Amino acid sequence: MASSDELRKDGWLYFKQDPQLGEIRGLDPWAVENGIHLIRTEEDGAEGIMMIRNSNRQQYGTVHGGVLVAFADSIGGHSLIAHGKICVTQGSTVNFLRPGEYLVCKAKPLKVGKRICVVSVEQYNDQGALVTTALFTFAVVEKVEPLILPPRHPGLRDL
Repeated sequence: MASSDELRKDGWLYFKQDPQLGEIRGLDPWAVENGIHLIRTEEDGAEGIMMIRNSNRQQYGTVHGGVLVAFADSIGGHSLIAHGKICVTQGSTVNFLRPGEYLVCKAKPLKVGKRICVVSVEQYNDQGALVTTALFTFAVVEKVEPLILPPRHPGLRDL
């Protein structure tokens, strides 16, 4: 975990300065610490990006499958805060289609229930090619005030 001067919390959001990404924002410190930036979360879904570090690669030089799953899980869970749900992962199915470097993740809630939520997640590389598809089931652990985060790319200043 980062020291308090590297990782700060402002309400629900955690922030960290990253030399590659600028200011990373997210709803959990693990995601922020691992370079996962939440671009937006609204009722129709969430989007995020992740810069791949050398430590994220497996022995063949491509991104480790576990990193891809963690990224998809994080953005999928973040998509439910716009519905006022704090969730933990109950199960997932992930299909690996091709390697990716600069990754964009898009999550779309398919069912938002009182206790269970289902989210479809897709990850794309910088060429726009589909890298993974996934389906996550989340268990609701807490209801909160819905939080909408409009689009904001890291490194770009709010005007």
